[in-house]
Amino acid sequence: MATSPSTPAPVATGPRKAVPHFVRWLCLSFLVLIYLVLNVLILRHTVADPHLAEKMGAKDSRQYVEIARDFARGDFSMSYVQNMPHRQPLYPLLLAPAVKVWGGDLFHLGCVNLVVGLTLLVCLFWGLLRLSLGLPAAVITCLAFIANPFIVDKISCRLMTEPVHALCVVVLILFFLAYAVRGNPLCLLGAAAAGGVDYLARTNGLFTIAATLGILALWDLRRLLWPKGEQTTSNRRRWAVVLVSYLGAVLLAAFVTIPVWLPRYHYFRDPFHVGYLSNFMWVDSYEEGHTGRVVGEFTWKDYEKTHDLREFVDRWEQGFYRVYYDIPRHAEHVRILYFLAVIGVIFAFVKRRPEYCLLAVFLFIQLLPVVWTSINTPGPRVAYGTLFPFELFFCAWALGCFLPLIAKRLPWRPVDRLPSKMEGTVSS
Repeated sequence: MATSPSTPAPVATGPRKAVPHFVRWLCLSFLVLIYLVLNVLILRHTVADPHLAEKMGAKDSRQYVEIARDFARGDFSMSYVQNMPHRQPLYPLLLAPAVKVWGGDLFHLGCVNLVVGLTLLVCLFWGLLRLSLGLPAAVITCLAFIANPFIVDKISCRLMTEPVHALCVVVLILFFLAYAVRGNPLCLLGAAAAGGVDYLARTNGLFTIAATLGILALWDLRRLLWPKGEQTTSNRRRWAVVLVSYLGAVLLAAFVTIPVWLPRYHYFRDPFHVGYLSNFMWVDSYEEGHTGRVVGEFTWKDYEKTHDLREFVDRWEQGFYRVYYDIPRHAEHVRILYFLAVIGVIFAFVKRRPEYCLLAVFLFIQLLPVVWTSINTPGPRVAYGTLFPFELFFCAWALGCFLPLIAKRLPWRPVDRLPSKMEGTVSS
């Protein structure tokens, strides 16, 4: 069969041997055991220590629990938006069952994060295998996820949205890569749905949806205008399929995000109202932007009046340095993940793998708002929480490139990587 015009030919890797099914399940069981033992022990230590327990349920976490109490009582009017328009409903909704049964018990609330992280681990493991990056690369990348101090802290020591956000982005990336390779409209719908769910968890999910659909639309436009290979369908039909697919993706994203934009339109006549969060786009310090009010006091006009071109450029320079270099290397073993991710980005372009090149572009576009606001956002939470899921995939891609080269020098021959269901078929 000839290679599909929308599907790049797979890289020749020689004969492949399928990994026995029980081996994959054994590896996953091993990873799950490590994950649960580590995080349960840390969670128990956190709730047993008065100082750590107080920190776990303070500030933002307290507001999420307050919203969860409304949901647990059956109040889904989203009236909290009147006072906290910067909060999204998904994480409190996940906390609501634990609040309903155990009240404010921190251990059981923390178990919600454990389940979210476990779901992420399983999705990441099977997703990397489906991408044909190999069982060793999948296992090592999952271990990097489990041992990452940032994600351990957010799963076991905080009641925050980072684990939910990471899960949504991991699922989105899997659909993103699948669509970039196969062009299946169902994958586009899956990416749009994952982006919509991410918006239910965090406000920057709105930009995630826009970046996802925008980048993939440009990729499809390129494939339509400059097709490769023999076409099996008419040009008009291909245009129609693509247009209908994106219309469906936009409508699906709008439907999934109804719990976010409808209450904001009802209370503020603005479906994208985020309260004081909009201040951070146009101020230079956290204290100036964090007013706590339900409306934003600053706009781009205020920034334009008080800053010149040099200050505008300096802000971008500081943001890029902080987000792309300073924050990702804040711990020793996190630096290894960061280093491998950088190598993965380089290999994506060197090996001319379009799906990973697109993912690198997606990462760059996705981080632009974070880069711009990094000077007034304390700590690495927002920036690294956005970067982390992409690091995992580029780390796995780098390992998928390196490990076969290393295996060739070994005295034995380990099992080759799995054949990808996402790759096109080539004639024998």
